[in-house]
Amino acid sequence: MTERLENLGCTVTPPSSLAGGHLDVRTPSGHSIEVFVSTQRVGGYVFWTQRRFQPATNRAAAVAVLTDADDPHLYLVPSTEWLDAKPPLKDRPNVGKKSEAEYGISVARASLPALARYEWEDSTAKKYFR
Repeated sequence: MTERLENLGCTVTPPSSLAGGHLDVRTPSGHSIEVFVSTQRVGGYVFWTQRRFQPATNRAAAVAVLTDADDPHLYLVPSTEWLDAKPPLKDRPNVGKKSEAEYGISVARASLPALARYEWEDSTAKKYFR
């Protein structure tokens, strides 16, 4: 992910600890964007607590999905997509449960066609990280 962002002209600062879970990205025009990164195998589920991952125009999720192919499939999801979450995105308030409220992405094989709308394309990424 870092390499792709740097190829767009961004400056990437990795998290200060493994628990950080997000990259601080400075775009070529000087904007700051938080990118929450996760790697998952097909069939899994990626999530972030709503306390940490709040929808904002300067925040996104990047997911590397591991398949049988040599290279992972990369997806970029602007966090504002969770304001009106549609599959494969999940908005789970978990009210009355032990778990915190979360935003997630299903990477089940059946969800991959819906996830395709977020597949990393340099042209789309250039617009987001301008």
